[in-house]
This record gives sequence, C-alpha cells and structure tokens, in this order.
Amino acid sequence: MNAKMKFCRMSLGILLAAVLLMPGPGRAEEEGMSPGLGMPRERVVQELNLPPDKADKFLAVSDRYEKIREKIIAGIKKDEEELEKALSAPQPDEKRIKDLVASVTACHDQLFETFKVQRHEEMALLNPLQQGKFVIALKRWHQEMRDKYERQRAEE
Repeated sequence: MNAKMKFCRMSLGILLAAVLLMPGPGRAEEEGMSPGLGMPRERVVQELNLPPDKADKFLAVSDRYEKIREKIIAGIKKDEEELEKALSAPQPDEKRIKDLVASVTACHDQLFETFKVQRHEEMALLNPLQQGKFVIALKRWHQEMRDKYERQRAEE
C-alpha cells in the first residue's frame, strides 16, 4: 500500500475517532468546548491571552467552520445510509454505489479541508508566540482525544 493511501486511511481513522468521541452539545457548552469536535475553545483563548477583539474573531472562525462541518457530516450520514440500502438491495446498482462512494469520499475530503483552512485562518489572527502556544494546545488536545479513545477501546 502506498504512503498516500496509508496517510489517507490514518487521517480518516483519526477524524472518525474524533467525531465518535465528541461530547453532546449540552455537555460541550457546559465545559466551554465547541459543540463539534470538543476543542476547548474558551480555554485556548485564555491560554493565548487574546484581547477581546481577537478572541471574538478567533471564536467566530471556529463557529463558522463548526457550522460548515455540521452540514458536511449530515451529508455524509445521508449518503452512507443510502449506500447501506444500495448495498443491501437484492440486485445492487453498481453505478449508484459508485456515485455514493464518490460522494462520501468527496465529503470526507471537504471535511479534512475545513480543519486545514480553519487552522490557517486562526493562525493568521495570532502573533508568533501565540501561534506556538496554539500549536501546543492542539497537540495536547489531540493527545487527550487519543488517550480517551484508547481507554474506551480498552473497556470494550
């Protein structure tokens, strides 16, 4: 398997794990996290010592991409449900299946791209010191998500 395919599979696995681990909207808001993937936005804003105007812009970027991702994820779920139906049909329609697979994978690509673009927009709001702190905060959050995922797997 080539390196690009391994990278895509690994990225997809990480994303799906993060989506499955995300807290419900009520719990996320109580904990000061974004309702989507659980990144502790308020905590990051405090760690970065952002002035109120930059904090508002930073949070607005996050909110905008969360809404975009919600729509993309809804599309993925819809297409996956249709794909399951198409695959379980007595005479599966290969063209329909091919189209649904293409749609799901295109949505995955869009989803990955939203994280990349969001990070670029957020970084543009920060000075170099804040950028460094932000990268480390992301690293800690990713580690927390991996640890949580591993604990859940161990319990199963």
